[in-house]
Amino acid sequence: MLFRKFSLLKSDDADYRYRVKGISYHQFLSGLHSKLKPRTYLEIGTLRGRTLRSADCASIAIDPKFRVSSRVMGRKPSCLFFQMTSDDFFARYDPRALFGAPVDLAFIDGMHLLEYVLRDLINTEKNSERNSVIALHDCVPPGFYMTARSMSDPLFKRSRYANAWTGDVWKIVPILKKFRPKLKIVVTDCKPTGLVLITNLDPSNTDLESSYDEIVSRYAISSMDRTEYEAYWTSLNVVTSHSWAKSTMI
Repeated sequence: MLFRKFSLLKSDDADYRYRVKGISYHQFLSGLHSKLKPRTYLEIGTLRGRTLRSADCASIAIDPKFRVSSRVMGRKPSCLFFQMTSDDFFARYDPRALFGAPVDLAFIDGMHLLEYVLRDLINTEKNSERNSVIALHDCVPPGFYMTARSMSDPLFKRSRYANAWTGDVWKIVPILKKFRPKLKIVVTDCKPTGLVLITNLDPSNTDLESSYDEIVSRYAISSMDRTEYEAYWTSLNVVTSHSWAKSTMI
């Protein structure tokens, strides 16, 4: 969700805008398609289809309520739309079978709650291969109050970033570092709320699935922790998205 405006009033909210000042995540994803040239692309959270337009390969788009009003097919040989939750999709369909190949590139931008992105990541990795890339949105929130688990939370109302809600999906990064240390994780400074790239995948690994209840109990079903959030920012090595095309980060 883009920042429509941010409050100029004094606020006790965090403000890490200076660390999330790269190119837009739309622009980055478009460049990622050009660089990787994936054969297959899976997207969770399509909404209006802006990110889907960047794909020129066989694609699968998943969203419980599409609002696509522009041409998104481009040069795609095929594009399958599934108007349902990602949980329902993975329970009923096999992306490998639909594509006839593994998922090469995936973009996860569904429900902004940790347990949802965790399930989406688990299910997507199962249908990928080692060198596939999974991109996660909203995991680099510049403000603390935007990470509330509900937009109706009184703390969210105090956010300096009006209408920008990331939820607590940022917690997936420290979780992956703890439970899946062999994954290669790159955190980029894409505006407005970062983009995280994950590769060196292992479709046969079940560590996240077997630890799911523990992870949700420890990280999701808890009150907002400002200290934990600040520690996350202190630990982050954020890569500049402006120079990503010249790097070998993926």
